[in-house]
Amino acid sequence: MNFLLFGADPKPSEQAHRITLSDRIVPFTIKRSPRRRLCLSIDHRGLRVLGPMNLSVRQAESLVLSHEAWIINKLDVWRPERFSRGWAITGAEPLPLFGVPHSVTTSTHTARSPRVEQQDDTLILHTKDPLDTVRNHRALVQWLRSHALQYFEMQITHYAKVMNVQVSALSLSHARARWGSCTSRGHIRLSWRLVHVPTTLIDYVVVHELAHLKEMNHSPRFWAIVESHYPDWRNARKALRGLTATLPLIEV
Repeated sequence: MNFLLFGADPKPSEQAHRITLSDRIVPFTIKRSPRRRLCLSIDHRGLRVLGPMNLSVRQAESLVLSHEAWIINKLDVWRPERFSRGWAITGAEPLPLFGVPHSVTTSTHTARSPRVEQQDDTLILHTKDPLDTVRNHRALVQWLRSHALQYFEMQITHYAKVMNVQVSALSLSHARARWGSCTSRGHIRLSWRLVHVPTTLIDYVVVHELAHLKEMNHSPRFWAIVESHYPDWRNARKALRGLTATLPLIEV
């Protein structure tokens, strides 16, 4: 004689879910298997939570929330590229710095490490080997990141005071399509590549991310906060979207 046993249905081996991280809704997949440990995985398939067969949704969400900043950073790396062809020092294409085109030239010197010098609208990269693209690009990017961070810090300090919000940390990201992010803990991340766009557009991104410290969403209340501190936000957002496909991509 056969008996039917009734009880809770077994959890499916894969489940699709969504969760709010910082200022965006992130889809993720729970994948269960005969394993003991929990782990996170991010690749071209997106965010996945890997765990044992008895893994609950609540446990998966807790793991995701506890690694919020790391997940946002990794997801930005996997975003589809929307930039134009790569930029190179050896080419004739100027390099925009805060929206102003700068010519980039190389100058041979004997020091071991390359360094960048700015003279008006020209950037001079002093290097031992002008043909060492990797080292020269790396030095240029380091210089750009330093100038980007300096401006970001100044504007974050200014607008945070005006908007009466507290920022716990500011860091740079390598994102090529997502300009900024804000965590619920007050950690602001801005793409250093914003150094290429006019300062007025950088200020819009700063206000946008700081507004998330009051509204962690894109509701009408959120946009009202943005507009109260940056009235021309619609044109700024449109301008940024238009610039994305034209900005240089410096390979390092």
